[in-house]
Amino acid sequence: MRHKLPEQAGDPSLFRHLNCSLHFVKAIAAFAVLFAFAAPCQVSREAGRTGSRTGLLETNTLFAVYGRGFNIAPILGRLGTYKDIDAMASDTRSWVKRISAVTEGKGVVTGIHLIYALAVPCTGKGDCLDYLSGDIVGKYIKPAAERGWVVILDTQLGRSDPMKQVNRMIADGYLKYENVHVAIDPEFHTRPAQLVPGIPIGTVTASQINKVQQILDSYVESQNLKTKKILIVHQFGDATVHDGVPFMIQDKKALRDFADVELVIDADGLGSPFLKVRKYNLMTNSRAYPFIRFRAIKIFFPNPWEKRGHFDKPPMTVDEIFGLRAVPGGLRIAAKPNVVIIA
Repeated sequence: MRHKLPEQAGDPSLFRHLNCSLHFVKAIAAFAVLFAFAAPCQVSREAGRTGSRTGLLETNTLFAVYGRGFNIAPILGRLGTYKDIDAMASDTRSWVKRISAVTEGKGVVTGIHLIYALAVPCTGKGDCLDYLSGDIVGKYIKPAAERGWVVILDTQLGRSDPMKQVNRMIADGYLKYENVHVAIDPEFHTRPAQLVPGIPIGTVTASQINKVQQILDSYVESQNLKTKKILIVHQFGDATVHDGVPFMIQDKKALRDFADVELVIDADGLGSPFLKVRKYNLMTNSRAYPFIRFRAIKIFFPNPWEKRGHFDKPPMTVDEIFGLRAVPGGLRIAAKPNVVIIA
């Protein structure tokens, strides 16, 4: 269920995945003068809330490792190759050091990117999802918090929908932790009567993503949390690209900005550095999508458990990821990512 980036429009090779910029309103206290910057999108900020909470991505770069869990199904991602959090810390230390050197004074926060809801073939009346079992709080969330790390709960949707999935995370008590955030993977969102998630590639709507943001925004406010929630949406098909891949966020220009949510558009998918940079630049272009403030890119490395060569050829270097060096072919990352995910 991995998909390759097409080399060009019309290329039959498949894409991959395992599985209005709101211009901030600045209140000037003196003389109660309010200056507003014109924004082409709907504004969802409530008076008095802007600036009341910390946004991790405002001052940090997030470096996350993707997979099902420690020592679980390593074919699904690099995270599964680690025995435990100590092994992950040892392996990622050099990455954090290299990223710190190119982020212009920003901090680097490490993240455990868990496939919380794994899409599986549909049978019966279920939601085609296998939920991560065990003590997620004790094994991942609390140990991560002790290190200053975050945990990202990723749902592959199946027959469910983004709103139900986030409400489930809330009901299970995970999102009350300041260091727990959310990712949505449209690729495996099924259509009616579809039995195999990801075939064909799934989509979500901007309306659904906005509803999820509203849920998260309201939850942060109601629980008086100190940290904004990050919402990552994976994507490798987009209206700006037109390469035969479905537009994975339908009506994307209708996405909105919420006060206590940091919305991240992640350029997912396998491919050469040239193709990955091209996709990233198009899908996260703030001229096409003025609401975009935070961007991510996902890098796929060779995996000894995966025998079909589903990885980037070659994986991009840190200098290429952050636009300090052009990739072969001359393209360069236009806007530095706020999130780097490795799988």
